[in-house]
Amino acid sequence: MRRALSLSLSILAILMVSPCSAETVEVGGDTYNVQWLHRESFGKDWNSRWAVEGDSEVTIKDGKLYVNALKDGKAHSATIWYKSELPDGLLIRFRARVLPPKENNAANLNVFIHARELDGSPLKLGRTGAYSEYHKIPNYIITLTGGNQPGWSRVRRDPGFNMLHEVDIRSEVGKEYDIVVTIEKGHLRYYQNGREYHDVQDPDPLPGGWFALRTWSTNTHWEKVEFGRIGAEQP
Repeated sequence: MRRALSLSLSILAILMVSPCSAETVEVGGDTYNVQWLHRESFGKDWNSRWAVEGDSEVTIKDGKLYVNALKDGKAHSATIWYKSELPDGLLIRFRARVLPPKENNAANLNVFIHARELDGSPLKLGRTGAYSEYHKIPNYIITLTGGNQPGWSRVRRDPGFNMLHEVDIRSEVGKEYDIVVTIEKGHLRYYQNGREYHDVQDPDPLPGGWFALRTWSTNTHWEKVEFGRIGAEQP
């Protein structure tokens, strides 16, 4: 079992969220001590914490964030940013389900991590949601796709859309996925339903930044989205 990752102290001052409870998280044979920073309930005030880019229909129901990116039988996109800056030394956990129909459904469940502007300044919200826009600014992109197309999961780094790692897995319409992502000093791990699929070390790490849920040509909902600092002392 790997040691719990230590917290990057230099980034603590940037946080704009209030800490929640501490927890020991075990996933894929790894153990992380986590101080939760935010646990999203997707209530009526959700859009005070999240900003939507793209042309999909986004709604809230029963604590879930629903995205209809197949409205009118056409492919649409949605990038849903958490508005507060997050640190390096971070664990992200959430649950997602790909919803019908199967036709034209790409089962596309992606995330952006550590995003910011090209000059290192805070992320500016309000882009159109076109995928190519995000390839011009610093971030890590983790994709999971399948449905009506060949499936894969890939880790890329921007700017430049550079491949860091890929695995031959796929997502399916009607299935639910529990996702955990950890990152510290460019060491990124990605777990799906308790199994590790990516273990990547970026030799030129991005600092902390902004996080988003991202989809295209997919109906889905997300819930139980949580962010936590890695390295918390447990009670």
